[in-house]
Amino acid sequence: MKEDRKTVELYYERAGNGKRLSSLLFDTFCSFFLGFVLLTLVLFLLEKSPVVESRFAIRDTLALQSGLYVEGESKPVRYRDEVLEEETLSVDEKSQLLDDRLVAFYAMPSFFPEEDGLEIYFEYKEKAALENGEKLFEEGRRRLVNDDYDQTYLDFYSESFDIALGYLFQNSQYSSASRELILIYTFSIVGNFLFPIPIFFLIVPLCFSRTRQTFGMRLTRIALISADGLSVRTGKLVGRFFFLFFVEVVLSLVAFLIPFAVSIGMMALSKSHQSLHDYVFNTYVIVLDKNTIFKDVAEYRLSLKKDEGLTLEDEKYRPVSGVDQDPQL
Repeated sequence: MKEDRKTVELYYERAGNGKRLSSLLFDTFCSFFLGFVLLTLVLFLLEKSPVVESRFAIRDTLALQSGLYVEGESKPVRYRDEVLEEETLSVDEKSQLLDDRLVAFYAMPSFFPEEDGLEIYFEYKEKAALENGEKLFEEGRRRLVNDDYDQTYLDFYSESFDIALGYLFQNSQYSSASRELILIYTFSIVGNFLFPIPIFFLIVPLCFSRTRQTFGMRLTRIALISADGLSVRTGKLVGRFFFLFFVEVVLSLVAFLIPFAVSIGMMALSKSHQSLHDYVFNTYVIVLDKNTIFKDVAEYRLSLKKDEGLTLEDEKYRPVSGVDQDPQL
């Protein structure tokens, strides 16, 4: 027959939403700042990386071979932009230069291995027309020779240049190099901003073994406890963090911040004022102030012996939590 155990109630003041949000903003700022510093360093190293340099070299070489780009100070620049910015050329001369360059590009079999590039370009010309339906070209040549239409033809060649760039980007080597660069830089950016989160939201609380505080929580004088009124155990703290990280952070990146919004909504509107991760792991954020958070029952009994001269040798006392202003907790 089990001996009856006496319940001892411990009361803590629940932390207000203002303090909790201030703490979250401070920790988030620290995390983003460290992430920005790391990203700056990583981007600098990537510029020197042989893998990244080789991918950029492939793209730049193909871009210059196409004739749609020309050498710039540090990287290739679009030929069209150079022509349009040249003030010494007339509108008609600019049109002629762009047309010549487009014809040269569409004539390259390396960019059109399975179809006739020139045929594609001439078909596009044949379809070009004014709003009234009057055609701009006849047999690939300009049909309207009046100077009033010079800008119309320049606009056509400028738009045609964008279409030509699309064919360049579809080149297997060019697209493969571009895809790899996008993946490298995307993972670098996302990874460097996610990496500091475990530092500020897991490692730091693990260091404060009694209060499980982040730097922001320490600054705002709030702490984390379990439902039994004691310090959060390591296993529960780790599980709480991974739920927070993968559900409320990572999942929010692809789910339009919905998990994060749900968590903030629960913190503001629910009776217990627990965020999603606190609700799942049954933890509470309290005001530290003059309260003492005990690591375990033995430490609580020892404190009673010291402070009140009580003797609790009979194993009848088991502390449970209570949060003032909300007896249901």
